[in-house]
Amino acid sequence: MNIRDDEGNGADRDLSLAPRRLDDAALVPEADPAREAVLMAAFDAAQRRRTASRGAQYWYMAGLATAAAILIAAASTFHGIRPGPQPPNEFVMVPGAVTLPAMESGSLVRMDVPVSMLPSLGVMPPAGRVATVKADLIVGQDGLTRAVRLVK
Repeated sequence: MNIRDDEGNGADRDLSLAPRRLDDAALVPEADPAREAVLMAAFDAAQRRRTASRGAQYWYMAGLATAAAILIAAASTFHGIRPGPQPPNEFVMVPGAVTLPAMESGSLVRMDVPVSMLPSLGVMPPAGRVATVKADLIVGQDGLTRAVRLVK
């Protein structure tokens, strides 16, 4: 395919002249001082209304922010409350298991757990100087531990 140079340049020249032709054809009316004064007065009135309502809007938002801070503080204090030490013969829900997806199936796994890991599972370590304890863990279908109990 052979493209001639003058055909490509003619299309480019027409394209570059199109905005100039539009500019020459556009009729721009002269500025009307009376219309300009009315428009500026409307802008000034709108600015005064916004400034007057800004103080009330500030206090409204400050009240909402305060209420949100109080709610967050109250929720965090209730969230931190944990029941006392659980008897070793009952299952204890692992912290954070409530937020996991619903358990469809699971398995009971008995294993030796390091005593240092028990507080993170929500269980008080037994008295004595043992390095590991036997524990039953309920593990969900996703492989995450849901509950634990110590085995005597």
